Amino acid sequence: MKQRILRLLKRLAFLGYCHFEIESIIKEAIGVNSVDGLSNSQEASVIEHLEMYEQLGLNYLQTYSK
Repeated sequence: MKQRILRLLKRLAFLGYCHFEIESIIKEAIGVNSVDGLSNSQEASVIEHLEMYEQLGLNYLQTYSK
């Protein structure tokens, strides 16, 4: 799971999300802005939120890159 989180963090940065925006997404998911020492349920919640924002970023690119 940790590798999935790291991959999503890199993907969000590639899509243009700033560091503080990514921290805010993580904090929204679990209440803290660090992904170190998370429980399995916290990791799942972070992954769910990161995937949601990844999809939003991809939708934005698809819509406005025409």
